[in-house]
Amino acid sequence: MTTGRPAHDDTTGHRTAKACVEGWLVHLRAPEHAWDDEARRGELSAQEARRAERFRSPAAAVAYVRARSTVRRVLARTLGEHPATVRIAAAPGGGPRLPDHPQWHVSWSRSGEVLLVAVRRGAPVGVDVEVMRTVPSPAKVLRTVYPHTPVLADLGEPEAFFSAWTLLEAAVKATGRGLARGGRDVRLYRPPGARRCALAGIRDAGTAPWCGRTDQFEVPPSGRTAPSAQVMTAVVTRGRTAPAVRLNTWRLPEAGLPPDTAPAPGPGVPYAQPAPAAPCEPDATGPNRHLTDRNFTDRHFTDPARNDENSRR
Repeated sequence: MTTGRPAHDDTTGHRTAKACVEGWLVHLRAPEHAWDDEARRGELSAQEARRAERFRSPAAAVAYVRARSTVRRVLARTLGEHPATVRIAAAPGGGPRLPDHPQWHVSWSRSGEVLLVAVRRGAPVGVDVEVMRTVPSPAKVLRTVYPHTPVLADLGEPEAFFSAWTLLEAAVKATGRGLARGGRDVRLYRPPGARRCALAGIRDAGTAPWCGRTDQFEVPPSGRTAPSAQVMTAVVTRGRTAPAVRLNTWRLPEAGLPPDTAPAPGPGVPYAQPAPAAPCEPDATGPNRHLTDRNFTDRHFTDPARNDENSRR
């Protein structure tokens, strides 16, 4: 599948048309990255810079600056611009759009100190990342935005719950509806014997089918005493099979270089684990504000109004 400007093939340094989505999974406090936070602030828009100044917590401000500048670096690399010149506007549903490059779509998500950004040309894309942990009463939590929870069976294991939750978040970002309005339109299912849930389709979201995939990654430690953590990622986009994703893991995109002249990055990995289900099915019915840069809490799962606010990037 070709989708316009092809993605990097990190094994050869040449371009390849195999990936329809290119993503970056970044640890915002990774000690091996030489973060220059003042330079990062210079990559933000004036509005983003003003928002960074309003944070009461210096640590929260730093995380916000690093996250937004990383999003801009990914877009700069894709579009051939400088990070500071990329215009990011709000779509009617509140999600991000690129007014100067309407053929390109972007989505991002942050959980704790982990950021996931993805871009695709020619079709909408939605992503979500969540730091995995034990969630009390997971079925009850999921039911607040997804009434079909009982068909997913036991959600006691974090892998089962977070596969469902991230797919929901990614799906409503791709459609621009938000969890409170669009969560009920998403159709998930649990293949027999599978540890994770899978996407079956999205109701009333056009005639073209939707597909999604989830994957689990270990977070690199941010220090000698930092506890180990796992994150669940989800990507949802158009297509009949699990989306082809080129994921650049735990490193930073180069800044200020057009993609055709940027040096080949270090090792990246395609999503290696198979999707937990067969190819995605078309929508059953036929025709068919984004995630704030803050840490998640359990309240995130139980407050539908906040869910809607946080499900649009």
